[in-house]
Amino acid sequence: MSTITIAEDVRYVRASDVVATDMDGELVMMDVQQGSYFALTGSGPFIWEKLADPLCVGELVAALKAEYDMEGAGDPESLISEYLAMLLDKGLVRPAD
Repeated sequence: MSTITIAEDVRYVRASDVVATDMDGELVMMDVQQGSYFALTGSGPFIWEKLADPLCVGELVAALKAEYDMEGAGDPESLISEYLAMLLDKGLVRPAD
């Protein structure tokens, strides 16, 4: 678990030096600067697609609720905050300007 705190009023966007491609439903990504590979599965590719534009936690939660049945998934805001913190920690997203 990341120790990074995600501010709910800050918008986040994909880092510009990350390339990604879909491989049979799994999103495989490479951070060109670090030379690191990552893979996103489940709703991760959907979140990645949405982060093409700057979005805050609330906007991502609304997009997820529109796309997925999130009943029983826990607190959506906390889940998205934890996921964004992980992406931020790995350098895959950044706060939007």
